[in-house]
Amino acid sequence: MDRIKAQADKLSKIITEPQTYATYKDFVLVTWNILKETGLLVWLIICLGLVFLEWFWNSSLAAGRNTRAWFNRLEGSNEQIASETGKALLSAGKNSLDFTIATAKKQLGLPVETGKQD
Repeated sequence: MDRIKAQADKLSKIITEPQTYATYKDFVLVTWNILKETGLLVWLIICLGLVFLEWFWNSSLAAGRNTRAWFNRLEGSNEQIASETGKALLSAGKNSLDFTIATAKKQLGLPVETGKQD
């Protein structure tokens, strides 16, 4: 029994020391600050996600409306419109590919052909 009482007294002394109280107080304060700042960061990330979704939604709607208005303003048959759209997309794709290849050649130090005509 004496050994148990001695151990209990030793533990009680450690717990009631002012240094122990200060250490645990600092621990609780730092932990609270970490949790508070983490919660604020999570909230800001959620807000950023909501703002991004709202921007994407509005941009998508505007793009759809603009495309529909453009399509409604076009004159000609559907086949003619499809043909012209296909030619425009093909031309844009070819120009993009030519630009990309020219840029890659420049970065590799290879000669770049300029004024290339089809």
